[in-house]
Amino acid sequence: MIIVRSPMRVSFFGGGTDHPTWFRTGEPASVLSTTIDKYLYVTLRKLPKVFDFNYRVSWRIIEETKSISEIQHPIVQAVLNNYGEEHNWGYEVLYNADLPAQSGLGSSSAFTVAMLKAYLGNNGNIGSKHFFAREAIRIEQDLLKEPVGSQDQIAAAYGGMNQIRFFADNSFSVEPVLISPERKRVLNENLVMFFTGFTRSASKIEGEKIKEIKNKTDELRAIHDMVIEGREILEDSGRDLNDFGRLLHEAWMRKRALSSSVSNGGLDQAYDEALQAGAIGGKLLGAGGGGFLLFYVEPHNRQAVIDRLKPMVDMSFGFENSGASVVLYNPELETNYDASSRHA
Repeated sequence: MIIVRSPMRVSFFGGGTDHPTWFRTGEPASVLSTTIDKYLYVTLRKLPKVFDFNYRVSWRIIEETKSISEIQHPIVQAVLNNYGEEHNWGYEVLYNADLPAQSGLGSSSAFTVAMLKAYLGNNGNIGSKHFFAREAIRIEQDLLKEPVGSQDQIAAAYGGMNQIRFFADNSFSVEPVLISPERKRVLNENLVMFFTGFTRSASKIEGEKIKEIKNKTDELRAIHDMVIEGREILEDSGRDLNDFGRLLHEAWMRKRALSSSVSNGGLDQAYDEALQAGAIGGKLLGAGGGGFLLFYVEPHNRQAVIDRLKPMVDMSFGFENSGASVVLYNPELETNYDASSRHA
């Protein structure tokens, strides 16, 4: 048995430039993001050949199938198909998470990284953070043909607060943000998330944005430049940290211009209400359309913003630095089933 914990992420600046349709042309591309202490968990263990199924996958539904090809969960099927084969045993895969899926926190890619790490780790294969990030991108973009970017897989694999750069040859670099512990603590205190109450399909929204990339060059270049400025604000102790909140507001205005599906009337109203109550800036996390709203709010205005946005649920969170990690590995829990004893 193996249990892998993979963190969700908050992306501050640069979303959209991490899509290969953009950076493979040689355009500047990077994101500024951090992983947070909200996780999803993948538990994987071998099943004995005693059930009337070979694979059990528990997510929003419970699947029990004879073969890998019958598995409905696309990521589980892709990982088993790509790295495994039909055996004399099967696998049980259990999914649990601290927060809802499809809510703008990169949970789908976090699951891909965790599933890869669980399956390969359970078979004695230990890869690097770079390996799991790269393979998760390949699974989603090449095998599943999802119209997704490349930042979430890297964030989940590496963990921490980083600037992630993307290059035309499909390579990437991960550069930790050099922020002092005290400044990082204050930043954390000034950030609050609100769950909008509904989720959405990120791939559908991303697909719509991709169609418009060639017409959004100015917006995407400006979005990329905000990554550089945002990192400078965090690393320069002489800068007013509130500038980070103001930059979030500017980035949100730019992001809304990428596609009409990014926001809607209800989200725009909630955002404006938060600003009126004292938030300096904010954004909708993820592709858009729903999920979590993030705001930069000074502590003395925090409660006013929370009260104004009710009944939305406010969510405190902390930063994390580990990335996807194995929290339990016990090969002794592997099933030792002898078929000859079945009728004993």
